[in-house]
Amino acid sequence: MDDRPVVIEDDVWIGANVVILPGRTISTGSIVGAGSVVTKDVPPRTVVAGNPAVVVKNR
Repeated sequence: MDDRPVVIEDDVWIGANVVILPGRTISTGSIVGAGSVVTKDVPPRTVVAGNPAVVVKNR
């Protein structure tokens, strides 16, 4: 079992039904689109979406 923590920094929006894998960081100012599967760390101030989640744009 993987028990690494998920880190969610300040000013982050996470849509409904999002899956975040263990050990991932959602950086400051990011947005994760609904239904996304986060398999990698999310860079600061970006919008990610999809399965697996990819960067859609920078904020």
